[in-house]
Amino acid sequence: MFESKSVRLNLVLFSFFFLILVGFSLSPFVLQVEASDAPDAKVGKHLFKHYCAVCHGVTGTGNGVNADRLGDVEPADLTSESIDKLDDEEIYEVIDGGGAAIDISYYMPPWGALFSENQMWSLVAYIRTLSAANGAEEAAAVRLADLEKQGDEGCVACHSKEKNLLRPIGPNIGHEGSKLNREWVADFMKQPERLRPIGYMPLSKAKMPNFYFTDAEVDALVEYLMTLKDDGIHPSVLMGWDSSDPAEIEKGQILFEEDYACDGCHTRGSDEGGIVGPDLSYAAERIRPEWMFYWIKNPQRIRPDSPMPNFNMPDDQIRSILSYIYSLAGDASLAVTVSGEAPADPEKLAKGKKILETKNCKGCHLIDPFNSQLGAE
Repeated sequence: MFESKSVRLNLVLFSFFFLILVGFSLSPFVLQVEASDAPDAKVGKHLFKHYCAVCHGVTGTGNGVNADRLGDVEPADLTSESIDKLDDEEIYEVIDGGGAAIDISYYMPPWGALFSENQMWSLVAYIRTLSAANGAEEAAAVRLADLEKQGDEGCVACHSKEKNLLRPIGPNIGHEGSKLNREWVADFMKQPERLRPIGYMPLSKAKMPNFYFTDAEVDALVEYLMTLKDDGIHPSVLMGWDSSDPAEIEKGQILFEEDYACDGCHTRGSDEGGIVGPDLSYAAERIRPEWMFYWIKNPQRIRPDSPMPNFNMPDDQIRSILSYIYSLAGDASLAVTVSGEAPADPEKLAKGKKILETKNCKGCHLIDPFNSQLGAE
């Protein structure tokens, strides 16, 4: 719940959950943290610390790292008496339906498509423990690795997706050939940069080290990475799409800024906007448009622990937003293609794979070229 400085009433309703970061969907890939059917404040605590603290702070007092990036909207102090006065059902409604459900700012996205009912009630239960009236607890930092593990796994730091565990260090690089543009990958390997100011995982500030690869090593690595595909990503989904259509760009900007408030998490080449997600001003340079289409449609099918909401956005709106995002790169947007690549060089492939192994990339990354859309409706 966030409120505008000028509207005190909205503070109470909106401040509770601007969960800019959330990542537990009902996808079969995701770790289910519920131990039973009953809401559990401990489950809510883990979810809150990992996903909500970016705005509300680890203690719930509204001082998260993204709190001052939201214009005239402020995260509420969840330890306050005003939150105590809300009914559990009111809080649940805000989490489930977002700001649109109660006619407040769209900066509050809907989370009902991601969280299970039990998880939302568990979050409500945990928020109740934050108030002074209920004896607010001392909040300590909680890592995703602290979540209750399933089965007999002894470590979640280097998990595999098949075990339904979430990876806290780096992204899955097993579908780079479906996601990223070759030239961008090469430049990134030579000079890694932090794509998300607060880190790949919330508040971690994780950053890939510079391995000082030679040009030949980079060439081989990129050759290998470009062969790693997500079989669920198909360029045909954007057949006939014109990224430079002025009408679609204008429509997409309205959707981006007003209907979905994407600037709550993203910047666009300036200091304005949230710092949860990457800067979108160079998306055309970095990301293949067909991959981004599927990402916006359902982020958790590609990355189960994704902090991006699933808005259940219609396909035509996704294409419009893509047109706007790709227009941010200027002339680069006109060069967007959805075509395939030439066959890989076997010698470079072998060298690139060997480099990946000798540098122990699997210590921080999954390398899993799974079909993200398998079983999708």
